[in-house]
Amino acid sequence: MKKFGGLVLFIFGILLICQVSAADESNWGNIDWMQFKGTQLNVLATSMPVSEVYKSKIAEFEELTGIKVNFELLNDVDRKKKQLVDYASGMGEYDVANVGFSNREEFAQPGYMESLQPYLDNPKLTDKDWYKIDDYPKDVLAGGISGDKLVMIPFTAEYFLLWYRKDIFSLLNLTPPKTPTELKDIAAKLEAARKDGKIEEFAFIERTMSGASEGGWNLFCTAHRLGFDFVDFKDMVSYTNTPMGIEIMSFYTELCKQYGPPGSANWTWTDIGAAAAQGKLAMVVGGNASYAYLEDKNTSKVAGKMGYVPPPMENGKDPLWIWGWAINAKSKNKEAAWLLVQWLTSPNLITEMAPLYGCPARKSVYLLPEYIEAMPSQEFIDSQLWMMENGIDPDTQFLLTPMYGEVADLVSKEMNAVVAGIKTVEQACQDAEAALVKIGFKTSVQ
Repeated sequence: MKKFGGLVLFIFGILLICQVSAADESNWGNIDWMQFKGTQLNVLATSMPVSEVYKSKIAEFEELTGIKVNFELLNDVDRKKKQLVDYASGMGEYDVANVGFSNREEFAQPGYMESLQPYLDNPKLTDKDWYKIDDYPKDVLAGGISGDKLVMIPFTAEYFLLWYRKDIFSLLNLTPPKTPTELKDIAAKLEAARKDGKIEEFAFIERTMSGASEGGWNLFCTAHRLGFDFVDFKDMVSYTNTPMGIEIMSFYTELCKQYGPPGSANWTWTDIGAAAAQGKLAMVVGGNASYAYLEDKNTSKVAGKMGYVPPPMENGKDPLWIWGWAINAKSKNKEAAWLLVQWLTSPNLITEMAPLYGCPARKSVYLLPEYIEAMPSQEFIDSQLWMMENGIDPDTQFLLTPMYGEVADLVSKEMNAVVAGIKTVEQACQDAEAALVKIGFKTSVQ
């Protein structure tokens, strides 16, 4: 009888193991993940926190698929250079790589990136019911589309939010601004409170250091949220020295000059992030992915005190930035590479990773208890969801042209001169347009 009981327990145990194994497999959809067992894939990725998390998970993919993955991390400049050399040579050394939004057209237009829709539509490679591509907000997924082809699957969705001090706004009975006019009004009230000794914090600052990735970026994004672009890259027309161009330049520089801390006329993002974390600013426009600057209780004086809302907008939207995974069109292992891209962007893995980096591209993650618990507030989560559905532009022209850097350098140099008190807004816009004409732009009809 004991032998019989032991046999029953043994059989039950085997059945239980089989059921658990079946459940584990079903968690990854109804495809054969082992169909390319023995394949080797080379991956190139930008060295950043989310990539480090991905790298730590690769062994799980190797166990699921039997595919060996070499996962190489480089700084973003070197990543782009090495990726471009591999793409242009046609060698296909790297099967999969991450791609930043501003590189999309640079890589897609020459045909370097594989169209992914055929792999999504192949039932041997993708269980659509499990993968749930519709979980991506339309405008976020559009960030991975070049022309009519899906060339990369997003894994982050990044844009600006307005960061504000909840305690200060409560003390002064203020509501976060929604429009540019409200932003200026609130900044004036904060400055008045500072002068009256009610608060110590300065009202507001933007990046003032010239350069495409510093003040140029914030200036161009601010303008785009207000329905304006300083130049039309497609038709090569400058609108910098128009009434609207002068108005936007004035709006941006007046806020920085009137309400920024002393010595902030050449501030970079590093300076702003540090000032916000040290409790010196009442408001700032910052990237949603940078919330950790403020919420690290070991380094930030304002952890738990910050509020997050969509940035002030009027007639425009905030430029979308995404990181996505793409397949090299010259890869010799495209189907195996798709399994990796699918796994890297899967609901399973994104759900697991999202609490670690805060700005996942899949919207369902934002409703999960583990994600909610890891984020600073429900307001932060709600603001991100609103932005993904309503507040982002996936077709921002200046992000998708290699001329952006040169143009933003020229325009932001003039912005910096205004903030420093060297030039008037009118002179700066006139000089910026003259510099743009020298590199091939036409002036608009006044």
